[in-house]
Order: sequence, then structure tokens, then C-alpha cells
Amino acid sequence: MSIHPREPSRLSLLVHAFLFGVALFVDTSAFVTAQNPSGSDSDVWVGWLETKSQNLRLILEINSSQQGKPTGTITSPDQSDVPIAITNASIDSQKQLSFQVTPNASANSGYTFLGKLDQDSLVGQIQQAGTSLPITFTKTKILPPEDNELLGANSAWIGSLEVGTRKVPLRFRIYDRPPYASPNAPRILMDSLAENANGFPTSIALADNGQFEFSIPAIPGNAKYIAFLSQDQTKLTGKFQQGFLPLELVMQRTGTLASNDPANDPMVKYLANLGSQSKKSPLESTDKPTSVVEVKQPNANNPVAMDKNPDASRVLLPSGIQEEEFVVDRFDSRKPLLNDLGKRADNKFELAGTITYPKGFDPKALYPAVVLITGSGPQDRDETIGKHKPFKQIAYYLASQGMVVLRFDDRGVGKSSGDFSEATSKDFADDALAVWQFARDIPGVDRSRTGLLGHSEGGIIGPMVAAWQREVAFLILIAPPVLPGTEILSSQIDKIAELEGVNPDDRAAARALQEELQQIALRFPNDDQAAASEVRKAVVQRWDSLSKISESLAVNDQDSKKKLVIDAITAQFRGLQSPWMRHFLAYDPSANWVLFDCPVLSVWAEKDTQVLYEPNLKKLQDIVAHNMNLKVDMLVMPGLNHLLQKADSGLPNEYDRIDQGIEPLALETFGNWLKQKEILP
Repeated sequence: MSIHPREPSRLSLLVHAFLFGVALFVDTSAFVTAQNPSGSDSDVWVGWLETKSQNLRLILEINSSQQGKPTGTITSPDQSDVPIAITNASIDSQKQLSFQVTPNASANSGYTFLGKLDQDSLVGQIQQAGTSLPITFTKTKILPPEDNELLGANSAWIGSLEVGTRKVPLRFRIYDRPPYASPNAPRILMDSLAENANGFPTSIALADNGQFEFSIPAIPGNAKYIAFLSQDQTKLTGKFQQGFLPLELVMQRTGTLASNDPANDPMVKYLANLGSQSKKSPLESTDKPTSVVEVKQPNANNPVAMDKNPDASRVLLPSGIQEEEFVVDRFDSRKPLLNDLGKRADNKFELAGTITYPKGFDPKALYPAVVLITGSGPQDRDETIGKHKPFKQIAYYLASQGMVVLRFDDRGVGKSSGDFSEATSKDFADDALAVWQFARDIPGVDRSRTGLLGHSEGGIIGPMVAAWQREVAFLILIAPPVLPGTEILSSQIDKIAELEGVNPDDRAAARALQEELQQIALRFPNDDQAAASEVRKAVVQRWDSLSKISESLAVNDQDSKKKLVIDAITAQFRGLQSPWMRHFLAYDPSANWVLFDCPVLSVWAEKDTQVLYEPNLKKLQDIVAHNMNLKVDMLVMPGLNHLLQKADSGLPNEYDRIDQGIEPLALETFGNWLKQKEILP
């Protein structure tokens, strides 16, 4: 047992496996303890032990304040109600009081006190292991009752953070009356109930939009709780944020106070006083925090290059942001320079996209910018998947925060020309680099704050471009694959099969076959006949473990069944032979991570079945551990799928059945991170 709380240590309180590299609460060791006064013959003294991290109450009871050798106990009721006796106590002729405390009879955790008695105050120092902590005790005749909900406070508000399936209970206490405080100098503290970590000093300020901001500086990551007080004054509703991850949190008065008039609650009075000092109302405002609003797509104009009077084609959206289309000229270097007639081939193509400008965009000012990079498969600029348009949603949100956002159709998709079928991730990286270079030349864009945001395959392409071009200002990567493509594909197929109820033996057989088919595709890129022969051989060799695949076939003859299975697997195998897939299978994206040093936010989703967070997170953690120049924040969003939607299973067939687009907390996380890195103001 030690006299003072330890320095902050990494606890897994907030996000379990979801928030990495950021601890929520400091650890707290057991503290000196005592009970309430035992009789009227004793003098009772109350004080606050204040450290950088915590404020903890101490109650000293001594049987006499006169010269001599008093006896007594000391307690920290915020930690325990078990008393500890003071020893070797003495009061000299100069009213100097000294004593020792040895908790649990352990000399290593013992401490001493030396102070001066002056009528109703006792000012001194507690010393332990070379550390000295000042404390002032005040004499009191009456102590408020102690219970586990209030801890002697005049009001307490309790709520729980929901992190996946876990709940993290928190409490705010306020003292505004003697002996612990006064109405003019209240003391507000926050507690982590699950860890019995109490007494984190808290300050409250009124924000411009009428919300109250509770700041807890002792918690790493600039922890704060921003909330509205409800109209009936019984509930605080808002978000707790540590680092850049916001989590919903509702706080209400403890059960023992719930029946009291809220207007007389010390917390409500304190908040009302803050509100009276501002023109803003302290009660719940009709002006909600910024949210993403879906607006109708404007009528598309013909794509125009930026040097062709761009303002003329700009469309003003209902939310005040503006959009216009753009084109970037490209050249397909993979194709022959000469055509079949021996003449120079036309290998030019165009990338078409949309620029989204912030409200009130001024080309004479400087704004940060970001280029969005889609995932695998032919994708339009909105990354449309069923009824969802995640990139449109991201563009509108980031523009609402003050950023210029560019998104574009993949080559050969939508209004972009070019050949999609023969392109690989490297080709798409060339395209993204061209759009990024174009973005930096837009009047009003700050070249030093222009970065990339990639989703899925875009999480491979972003680091690839950053490795080529060190001036990329930042990367936001959603579901980034960090493992080689062979491992990504095999783990994806296995996870989906698991969630669909396939038993472990059948999954193992299918995974072994899948891994061999991948190797065949890599060994025989240009020989379909040899590849088909190897596929047949692989199926025949594994027939016993694959026989259940044929059970549903309406054919009795085993040879016929085997032929049907071989034909079906061969047809599926052709998907592994495309240029994109062969490049993906052979490519190890981790090599790029040692070639750049811009700030990176890597976000995975807990229920993502396409890019599993566990192995990719672990791989990136290993890379960061061996490259001190990397500045990577890694985060797993609980309860979300590959599209950052709230999900049940996370299976792809669930995407279009979910009405919600991207979870707003995920968007806020992007904005908070960009502000933390001083990319957004």
C-alpha cells in the first residue's frame, strides 16, 4: 500500500482490443484508510490530498490536540472504510504534530506526517519514499454520511460507456458544502467504478453551442465529456472522447438522488451558473452537433478541367458545401506504343470525378485536401455498394469540417475511360497519385496538407503512393490489408464460411484447396491448359475431404459428380487468373510501410469479414515496433462491419439490408484525428 497514486499505467478499461496505444485511466494503488469519527471526545480533521492525477479525501481522528502523545486513526474514504492507526504520534510545545502510519504492518508502504496545528487548521506534509505531498486539514464537527454511491458528495451522476458488449461505468461527483468544499469553490471529480480509480479532477466549461465540456486532464489523450443537459435537468447526453475516438455516454443522478428536485441538485446549479454567464442556454439546444446529411445528387455537368473557369460549373448543395466535376488526363503505359498498323497508339484516357468544397470556400485561402481511393472491383466515385454510397458520405462530412475532398471513378468505370480489366493495384496507385498531384494544384488547396483516404484495397494503394511520394501529408486507411494477398483472401473465405455455419473440418479442407489454387494461379499465369490440369489434380487428391461438396448434386454416379465438382472449381479458379488477382496474391503491402513517415490513422472494424482486424493489426503493430519513424494510430471500431456500419454478423450479404450508412462515430473519429494532427483547424 502506498501513500500516493501511481503514475499513469496502461489499462484495458475503455476499449479492450479496440483502442490501441491509448490508456484511459491511471492505475491507483490502495490508499491509507480509516473510518468516520468514533466518538465526541475526538477531534476530526478533513483534508484533500492533491496529486497531478487525483484528489483523495483524508480524515484524521485524534483523541487530543493538546501537547503530549495523542492516539487516533486516518482514513481515505474514497478508497476504503477500513481504519489504520497512527503510531509514534506527538504534539510538542510549538503545536507541531507528527505521526507515522504503517499500513498492513509493511514498513515499505509506510509514511510520516509533520504539520502545524493552528486553531481549526492543520497544515503539513506527508512524506513517503522521498516524496513529499502538502496537505491542509480543517477541523470539523460533522461529517456527511458515507455510502458507495455518493462517497460523501453532495451530488453524483453515473453512466456507462458501451464498448462492444462491455460496459465501462463512470461517475462524476460534486462537493459544494463544508467540510469538503463550499458553494463558491466546489470540487468536481470523475471516477472509474470498474477499476475503483477515484478522484480525477474535472473542470467544466460552456461551449459555444450550449454544450457543457467536462475536461479530465489527468487521463491521457485529452479526455473530455461533451454533453447537453436535458430540459427536465435530469440527464446529461453526449460523447466521451479520449484521443480521437468519441463514445456515446448518458449520465444521470444516482438512484438515491433521483427523487429529489433536480433544480436543487448541486451539479445542475453549477451548470446553470455557467449558462447564466453566457448568452447560450445551458439546456438542450435545437442546434445539434454537426452530422452527415444526405442530399440529392446535383445534376451532373460535363467534366471540365480546372483551368476552364471552374466556378462556372460549381453546384451549391443545400448544406452550403459546393461540388463540381473534374477530369485528369492519364496515359496507359502498359499498352504498346504502336498499334497493329504500326502507328502511334492512342493510349490516353481520363479519370473523372467530383470535388467537394467546404461551405464558403475561398480560393485565396488555404484548405486541407484529401483524395479518396476506392476498394477492390470496379467502383464509381461514391464507392456505391447496393443502396449505400460511403465515399459520398465521407466527402460531405469532411467538407463540412473544412476540407476539400476529391473522389473519382475507377478507370473504365462511370465517366472515367481506360481499361479496368487489365489493371492491377499498381495501376490504380498511379491513378491515385495523378489525382493527388492534381488536387495540390487546385487554387485554395494547401499543398502541405493534402493527403489520401483509402478503403480496403485503397488501404494498400495509399501507403504505396506515400512510399513513392514523400510529400503525401497524411493517410487515413479504412480496413487496410497489411498481410500478403494470399493470407487476406484465405482468411476472408474461412471467416465467412465459419459465420455461415460450415464445420471446422470442411473449412480446413476448403482453405487447403484455396491456398493450392492460389499457388497454381501464380505458377501458371500464361498457360491455361497447364493450370487447368493442376486444378484437376488438386481436386482429385483432396476428393475424400471435398466429397461433401457433391452431396447436394442430383447425380448418383461418382465419376459424374467428380467431373461436375472439378468443372465448378475450374470455373471459379479463372477468377484467380486475372492480372489484378495475381498481383494481389503475390503482393506484400507491408514493404511500403518502411518507406514513408507521414501521420497515419489505420481503422479496422470488429465485425469485418473481408479484412480481419486481428492478423492485420498484429502485423502493423510488429512493423511499427521495428520502425520508430512511423507515426501510426491504430483503432478497431466495435460492432461495425467492412463498410463501417453497425452490423449483426458482418457478412457481405448483410450490407444492403442495413439502412444506416457509415456509423457517425466513425466519421467523427476521422475529423477528431485530423484536428489532433493539426490538419484540420
